Amino acid sequence: MFSLDPDFLRTFLAISETGSFGAAGERVNKTQSTVSAQMKRLEEIIGVPLFEREGRRNVLTPDGLKLLEYAASMVRLNDEALRAFQPLEISGRLRLGAIDEYAQAFLPGTLRTFGAAHPAVQVEVVTGTSGQLRDLLADGELDAAIISCRTGDADTETLRSDRLHWIGSEKVSPHFDDPLPFCAWSPGCSWREMASAALVRDGRKWRLAVTTSNAALITLTVLDGLGVAVAPSWFVGPGLRILEEMDARYPLGVAEIGIKRGSAASNPVLDAFLAHVKSELNSPALAA
Repeated sequence: MFSLDPDFLRTFLAISETGSFGAAGERVNKTQSTVSAQMKRLEEIIGVPLFEREGRRNVLTPDGLKLLEYAASMVRLNDEALRAFQPLEISGRLRLGAIDEYAQAFLPGTLRTFGAAHPAVQVEVVTGTSGQLRDLLADGELDAAIISCRTGDADTETLRSDRLHWIGSEKVSPHFDDPLPFCAWSPGCSWREMASAALVRDGRKWRLAVTTSNAALITLTVLDGLGVAVAPSWFVGPGLRILEEMDARYPLGVAEIGIKRGSAASNPVLDAFLAHVKSELNSPALAA
């Protein structure tokens, strides 16, 4: 009986995330020819095509989507099993900042798996706006922060990119109202800026229904039909939906999540955690 090589599956996950054999090769440190050979062999083992071309991107076939969940779980279990037999090498305290919506979507699982691998490390999490977290970093109050990337921010390492969508309630349709009620993230948020720019380009009138950096409050106000919001697809929970008609008429850009280090020199605790965060945030289960 054939078996699925975790290395092949790791490459498969990288392609599903990036849409490119070349970009995936850079992520997993392989040449494009090696990536192509691995995927050819993986398709031979599975017995079905896993990718198809959509413009310049490689997108998953229905069978590729079926493999996706298994692949993510198998790679994660493989890595956790290896870490379980490695001696504890790091200990200490890590002060981490994160924008509220990122913390809610990504950190619980990440902190759990990191804690299992490194029980001697204590992680303290602070949430806030990008501006607040940048100030804390500058003051030496944080070791690193997960924030939205912005133009010219050369010292922020991009972790993942997600397409932004207009988000509304499954039961109410306030996006037909005039002016459009907008549940906006706090001023300075790149998501808010892209949304308002898209509306202005089309001449759509809008009003602020609520302004907050609290992800839970945005969710509740949209669920209650008080307005629409913008967010990646991973933000869409029960009772919410992507407003495809809004996406088509007022297209939004791509949101990038990045890690910004503090001014202190690198340390093993921070390096280990950032490596773990990169792996978790690149999980296709969270992709747009």
